[in-house]
Amino acid sequence: MKLVRYFNDDRSMEKLGVQSEKGIIAISKLANHLNCNVPQTMDKLLENPTESLEHIESVFDRAKELHFTMEPYTLSVNSVTILPIVKQPEKILCVGLNYVDHVKATGGDVPTSPVFFSKFANTLAAHGQTVPIPPTSQKVDYEGELVIVIGKEMNGVSEKEARAGILGYSVGNDVSERQLQFQSSQWLIGKSFDFFAPTGPAIVTKDEIEDISQLKIRTRLNDNLVQDSSTSELIFSVEKIVSEASQYMTLKPGDLIFTGTPSGVILEQTEPVWLKPGDQVSITIDQIGTLTNTFL
Repeated sequence: MKLVRYFNDDRSMEKLGVQSEKGIIAISKLANHLNCNVPQTMDKLLENPTESLEHIESVFDRAKELHFTMEPYTLSVNSVTILPIVKQPEKILCVGLNYVDHVKATGGDVPTSPVFFSKFANTLAAHGQTVPIPPTSQKVDYEGELVIVIGKEMNGVSEKEARAGILGYSVGNDVSERQLQFQSSQWLIGKSFDFFAPTGPAIVTKDEIEDISQLKIRTRLNDNLVQDSSTSELIFSVEKIVSEASQYMTLKPGDLIFTGTPSGVILEQTEPVWLKPGDQVSITIDQIGTLTNTFL
C-alpha cells in the first residue's frame, strides 16, 4: 500500500490517501460510503499502524465484493497538494557514509558502525515542493536516499525484531550545504536549513517490497543521471540501522531514518557546480517511487 498525505484544493483539512496507478484514492470518502471506519490522517494511522492498515484493506475488500468502481473516489495527482509523508516526526535520523563508493570518493574511512546525525522537523518538504536556497548558502548539494519509516515503538531491539517495527519506506533527499556542514564535526548546521529534507511522495508499506536490499536508486539533476546505485551496496542494512539506533534511543511511530547516499553527489566532483535556482532534482527508487523538487 502507498500512503499519501494531501490537501484538497481548498487546503482546509489534511487527508490520508492511497496512491494508485490512476491517482490518489480518497480512502475516507470510500469508507464513509461503505459505513466503515478508517484513520482520517497519517497521525491517526500511526497511533496503531497494524490495525489501521487492516481497516483500510478491509475497505478495499468490501468495495471489491460490492463491485464498487474506484473512479468516483480517485483524485488526479495534479488536483491535490502532496504533503510531507509525516507531519511532525519526533526524530529524523540520518546515516552518513553508508555506501563504500561514496566513502572512497570523499576520501573517508569505511565505518565499522553506523554514523548517525540528525535533522529537525523544519527540514521536511514534500514531493513537488520548491526548496529555497538560503542566501547564506554557497555549496548546496543533493543526496538521494532510501528512507525508513518507523511504525512501532522500539528500544534495544535485535535486527530481526527491527524489521517487525518498520512501517514502510520512502524516497528522501538529504539536501546539504557543504560549506556549513563541515564547520562542525556533527554536520548539523549544513543539514538543517528549512526544507532540506524532502521526502515522498508516499510511504510504501514493507509488505509491498519483496527485498529492500535489492532496489535500484537513481538521482537525476535536470534530467542528467548523476547517481546510479542499489540498496545492495549499503554498508549497513536497514535492519542493522534500526537495531543500532534503538540501542541508544527509543524509536517512535513516524520517526524517519535516512539511510545514506551513494556516490555521484556534487561534493565528489573535482570542479563542483553547486545547486542553483531553477535546478530540478528527481530521485527514483524501484518499487517506491520518484521524489522531485525544484530549487528556488
